[in-house]
Amino acid sequence: MGEPRWVEVRVVADAGMDAKRCVKAVQQLRKELAGEGLPTQDVKDAGGLAQDDGSIAIAVALVGAGGAVPTLVAVLRDWIQRRKSPGKIVVTLGDDSIELERPTADERAALLEEFLDRPR
Repeated sequence: MGEPRWVEVRVVADAGMDAKRCVKAVQQLRKELAGEGLPTQDVKDAGGLAQDDGSIAIAVALVGAGGAVPTLVAVLRDWIQRRKSPGKIVVTLGDDSIELERPTADERAALLEEFLDRPR
């Protein structure tokens, strides 16, 4: 099956979200990703701790036969739509990143899926 591709998901708190709530939100996101069979780990340079901008990053493994990208897209879309103060998420794959705020249209999910499916 080969090595998984790792995607960094950084949750950036907005003005109404303190560091504790951001940590709790990321823990919930990790539970949801694990529930869908997507392994996660702390990002080495962040150590799972809040950065100066109030962000917390985790790495998500895209494993499996193509089903990981749509699953990741669905989990992120559902998770951020349920947040009261989601701030934004920044998804990084290699040297490319995409920023998403509360997605309201299927176009956001399609944009993220297209970004993650690009050949590297």
